[in-house]
Amino acid sequence: MFTINTHFIDRLKDHDGDAWFELWEVFGPTIERMVFSLSSRYFSQETVKDISQETLMQLFEEIGRFDTQRGVKFSTWLYAIAKHIVASELTYRNALKRNKGVKPLALNEALEQGSRRGTPQQEFELEVFRAKVYRSFKLVEKNSNFLEFEVYKLKISKKIRSLDIAAIMGISEASVSRYLKKIRERLQKTLAEVVREYSWTESEVGEIGAHQLDSSDDSSFDTAIGDIYVQMEQDHRSYDRLSKTARGIF
Repeated sequence: MFTINTHFIDRLKDHDGDAWFELWEVFGPTIERMVFSLSSRYFSQETVKDISQETLMQLFEEIGRFDTQRGVKFSTWLYAIAKHIVASELTYRNALKRNKGVKPLALNEALEQGSRRGTPQQEFELEVFRAKVYRSFKLVEKNSNFLEFEVYKLKISKKIRSLDIAAIMGISEASVSRYLKKIRERLQKTLAEVVREYSWTESEVGEIGAHQLDSSDDSSFDTAIGDIYVQMEQDHRSYDRLSKTARGIF
């Protein structure tokens, strides 16, 4: 039977500053990419940044209404908030042009529609899952021996053979195999814990299997992890300023 872990969401509802910083640290780049995809055709880069921050602030104000028992994905709910903010900004600007007071869709109505209409764009769902995987990866990196972790990172990000890794790092091939196994097992365990921590529907937890990250085949697991890691590293290099923004807000 699926049991929802509400520890993290409860911390958000209690307006725990550290929990909110953690949320933005984990999902900040994903939120900004989502907002960018929704609004870049309409607004300048500066306005897109403002909308990203407003999305976070609106989430802060509305989090108490998020009900884990309804079975709505957090990403679906978040998407509805961001879409509402973009639509409201467009409505406001159009109203100014026409000199008319057009009232935008109420947020309550937008959230209800977002819940009823199901999942947001498939790419955003994928981005949210990637963020969870990346969080797992960084936690393992933080708590692992530097050499052991670098061996695994070389394997998945550069797709280098164990023999070549041994030559690069100046260690035996047997040591490479041992380090790979150790970090892989730690990552599999951490991934399961992190996905549980940031998921509130059974389908979200099941995404581990959908992305072949529950595979007993080491090569398949490493390939799947490597593809996500490389993509998320690129995203975080572009959006690493977001965590500073979040700390300033909360």
